[in-house]
Amino acid sequence: MLTATTDSRCCALSAVLAATDWPDREQRPLPRGVHPQAHALKKHVADFRDRASVAYVQAALDANSDLAPLFARALNDDPELAIHLSEFAAAASLESYWAEHEAGWAGSVAEVQKHVEGVKFDSFLAELFEAVPDELIIHPNLAYPTTHSFGVSAPGKLVSIMPPRKAVGESPPWPFGDDRDYVVRLAMHDFTQALLNDLLGRRPELIRPGQNSGLFPEAFRAGFLTWQKQIVELFAYAAQIIFLNRLEDGAGDSFAVFERRTRKLVILPGVVDDITNYIAGRGMSAQYANIEVYLPQFAEHVDKLLLELTQ
Repeated sequence: MLTATTDSRCCALSAVLAATDWPDREQRPLPRGVHPQAHALKKHVADFRDRASVAYVQAALDANSDLAPLFARALNDDPELAIHLSEFAAAASLESYWAEHEAGWAGSVAEVQKHVEGVKFDSFLAELFEAVPDELIIHPNLAYPTTHSFGVSAPGKLVSIMPPRKAVGESPPWPFGDDRDYVVRLAMHDFTQALLNDLLGRRPELIRPGQNSGLFPEAFRAGFLTWQKQIVELFAYAAQIIFLNRLEDGAGDSFAVFERRTRKLVILPGVVDDITNYIAGRGMSAQYANIEVYLPQFAEHVDKLLLELTQ
């Protein structure tokens, strides 16, 4: 089952993030416009920056700037974090605040739901993985973080936490309703990312250290600091490209060309071909038996391809 909805735990964590230094971090190195809801939320929580809950989340950010684990803890009802979120929600009167701003969030949920109605994310994910949770959720995130989308898992579900598409310069982001491909591809990216992170959480040995990660573009390495994160991102990228092509002939290819030019990811075509071969041969040979057999090979292929592309 696929649903677009907001989750109160994500919203509460976004509110605490707004009171930390996260909004300032997002503006480096290039200032960008944020959604009016994010701007309003930051203003609303400004008087609560000295709360213990804010210090707690700030410490978590200082220890690890990757937000996915923090949101995963929230969605999995981590007791310690849940207490801090509850205390902050009460102090900042978040229940009444969200009620006042409900229309903006409800409109985004409706826009996303319209885009994904009837889209078979689960069928495609089943071509990649051994098991897919029954519930797939897209949380349209009008607050923080505003810069990127990511996926996390909770018992029986995958959640895509997705901001609207950024606009040019300091203009506010585009409405979700303006770009179906944006919503569809990021949802697939995030669901794939969450499943891979779950697998690697159980079996981190599947991806051995790479020798050529320094050959990735600098901006890519800055966004994904470890070899494991780089491999997960490339896999998720390829998944969204292949999926977009399934929905509309050439849509994924157009996105891939754009990403090659803007992010200098010249490796993308080879990565897409590699995962396309895995999908076609999965279960039909020892090489492509399942994702746990294939993923180590994929990482090795990426390592070799990086070197080949520089020679």
